[in-house]
Amino acid sequence: MEKRAWVEVDLKKIERNVEKMKDYTGRKFMACVKADCYGMGMCEVSRRIEKRVDFFGVATTSEAVTLRDCGIKKPVLVLGPVLSGDVETLVARNVRITLFDGELLKAVSSAARKTCKKAIVHIKIDTGLGRIGVNPESAGDFVLKAAGEKEIEIEGIFTHFATAGWEDKAYAKMQISRFNETLSAVSSCNIPVKHIANSSAILNLPETYRNFDMIRIGLLMFGVYPEKEFYAKLPLECAAKGFCRVNYIKTVPKGTHLSYGITYKTSRASTKIATTGIGYADGLKRRLSNKFYFSRNGCKIRIVGNICMDQALADVTGHNIKTGDTLQVFGDNFEIENMADIVKTVPQEILCGFGSARMAKVYLNGKRK
Repeated sequence: MEKRAWVEVDLKKIERNVEKMKDYTGRKFMACVKADCYGMGMCEVSRRIEKRVDFFGVATTSEAVTLRDCGIKKPVLVLGPVLSGDVETLVARNVRITLFDGELLKAVSSAARKTCKKAIVHIKIDTGLGRIGVNPESAGDFVLKAAGEKEIEIEGIFTHFATAGWEDKAYAKMQISRFNETLSAVSSCNIPVKHIANSSAILNLPETYRNFDMIRIGLLMFGVYPEKEFYAKLPLECAAKGFCRVNYIKTVPKGTHLSYGITYKTSRASTKIATTGIGYADGLKRRLSNKFYFSRNGCKIRIVGNICMDQALADVTGHNIKTGDTLQVFGDNFEIENMADIVKTVPQEILCGFGSARMAKVYLNGKRK
């Protein structure tokens, strides 16, 4: 079946990006492959990089189970909250659990006894993000209590930033300080893996990898940056490129209104309009309407009119483009980051959007999905 829109995921480039970040930081590497690896294929990417990373990070029990089912043997940590009913499954599958409250501690101990397996956990400290985690002021008592459970092994302790990419680093440094205070309070437990650095932090807060044991990286594996200016600090290869097909071309006269809401009206005597096979259901945000471009052979091709669920219109006047041709949606020129700027969101959301099941994934140096 011919593809109308797709993403090319270059697994070799992801490997090289991982190696470059490991060389840059000199620390253990957790590949954060949650949300189907930002929509780009959790199993395909994880299998390719498993030999090069130390841990995998996921958000949910189902993601952890999927990794085990697709053959991943390396340590897997569920970074998010785990329901009590899932704990036994995770312990049985040798999946690390994020531990942060007393009820979950009881459930983990019980599951370990029932499965006759040691439960491995990482303690989460809430230093200022406000989601899950032990309050730093009570962390000492909580960690000591967990350490006293013989069925539990505390392998790691971590926190997560709220503003790691900001130019104003005051809040992030406050979080680092609170984390360090917590580590001092639990130093007698000799927790081996302390981690705090995400993609933004390794480039904006170098102390977060220099002073700790592991980095947690998701977005940067694809050569997509939390902030475009970070590229200068660590140039990586773009490992995900999006494309769409031109499905139809027509020429319309001056004054023709285009697409829903008639937000665009042609101004030339005649305008050549291409109907493309990508829409907001495929990840192309509707708020990019009349504000963004496709590209072909290095030339920008403006999106005109409101982006529809399944299609988008483009002005191809003056371009040698015909039905069946391919346009690039994103790739080497910070398009994901630029889309995020326009719609006032983060690049992570934009990339995840292109994970739509309708966007076929083509794996270079790998298999098709």
